[in-house]
Amino acid sequence: MVRILFVEDEAEVLRTLKAFFTREGYEVLAARGGGEALALAEDRLPHVAVLDVMLHEGPEGPDGMDGFEVCKALRQRGFEGPVLFLTARNAETDKLLGFELGADDFVTKPFSLLELAARVKALIKRTGGTRSTFRFGDVFVDLDNYLVRHPGGEERLSNREQELLKYLIEHRGRVLPREELLTSIWKYAPNVTTRTVDTHVLNLRKKLADNALEPRFIETMHGVGYRFVAEEG
Repeated sequence: MVRILFVEDEAEVLRTLKAFFTREGYEVLAARGGGEALALAEDRLPHVAVLDVMLHEGPEGPDGMDGFEVCKALRQRGFEGPVLFLTARNAETDKLLGFELGADDFVTKPFSLLELAARVKALIKRTGGTRSTFRFGDVFVDLDNYLVRHPGGEERLSNREQELLKYLIEHRGRVLPREELLTSIWKYAPNVTTRTVDTHVLNLRKKLADNALEPRFIETMHGVGYRFVAEEG
């Protein structure tokens, strides 16, 4: 399920956004201030962030952050998903600053919920295959840097392990036959057998701190292949 972080200081607007996008099938994280937004994102990494440019007070009073500063903080913490800004102003300087900080789109208030939903869907469609960082419970995966981090420490992935883990994550929930993994990752290279797949999966499990007997991440489908089952959060 796609997870959206909404940061909007007007309580009624935030309630409306949460109700509408929840009905549309999204998981919604809702925050009225920058500090609350960053805490939510730290706990459950969103796929998309929708940020009000002009934030005034969070639920516990002013926190000194506007939407641009929230965007900057999210990027510094490794968030790579699309960012859409909501703004009551139509100033070109706002848009230039936003795009410099990594914004993907702007919507000017007042806006239609249907238009906003269409913009969000377009961003997801356009950027859905570009993510490289994921959080699965207490495990953080950074594919660009070949890194897995969990409470037990930090692990480095080999090239093949990175490619295999990326493929598993991108096809999570689906049973992947060993032959498909051989075709997609190893391109049926000489001397590579399905045993090679099993060995790399075993190594990944160790680096993910995944118990093969009670897997949280990679299930063995006996006689067939493997399935990545972890949910983000």
